[in-house]
Amino acid sequence: MRNFIFCSAMLVSSTVVAAEQQCDVEFNGGLQLENQVLTLTTEQDNTIVINQSKQLYVNGTQTHLSDSQQQQLNEFYDGIASAVPMAANIASDAIELASYALNETFTQLLGENNSVVADITAQLDALKRELDQSFYADDGSISLNSAHFNDGQFLSEGFEEKFEQAIETIVAHSIGQIMITIGSELMFNGGDVDDFEQRMESFAHNIENKFDKDGEALEARAEVLCASLANIDRLEEKLQNEVPQLADMDVLQVKGYAM
Repeated sequence: MRNFIFCSAMLVSSTVVAAEQQCDVEFNGGLQLENQVLTLTTEQDNTIVINQSKQLYVNGTQTHLSDSQQQQLNEFYDGIASAVPMAANIASDAIELASYALNETFTQLLGENNSVVADITAQLDALKRELDQSFYADDGSISLNSAHFNDGQFLSEGFEEKFEQAIETIVAHSIGQIMITIGSELMFNGGDVDDFEQRMESFAHNIENKFDKDGEALEARAEVLCASLANIDRLEEKLQNEVPQLADMDVLQVKGYAM
């Protein structure tokens, strides 16, 4: 029975995790976007800055580019500036979808106004605040610093682990209340375990169908994000090859995604 309850709780989170795992994105060195200024720090400790006017500076010295190189730099900058809020919105919507699904699940199990739903809301709200701090400044503007991501990974294992840990904690803290509710349900319904489990399984099936559409939409958006990040990686490689001052600029790497 506990496995059934846990699986119900993980129902939407599994869809969310799948959406976040379309490709493996890693930072080598550092990437920071703040006040519309993009700063890259390579593993060789060179500092590359692209300012609001899309002028390029390497270690404080402006680097002049050909028209085609400038176009590639513009696309590189615009790609990152677009991908950052896209990633933040996908992760935020994933948390909201999971919160909604979990609230539905535990309300069905425990009834209205139970403490578990409040716990769900508090923990997932905390995770969303942490996510917002990774992508936004206090004034709401985009402010990304790759140093905030564990092991240089971008919304990958670190986010997944925190997401799953929040749900596991909720289930662990609420299992006593859940078992009391189940016992009362069985007592007042003649002890028909099969009937109760069948109703719960039917509920889980209905929840799954209900949120499949939203989960698929998240996956589609994640696919667009991965394509965008892979294109940024491609542009970065071209700039490395064509601009001598950017030869060591391999800061963003996208693995496991075929263009």
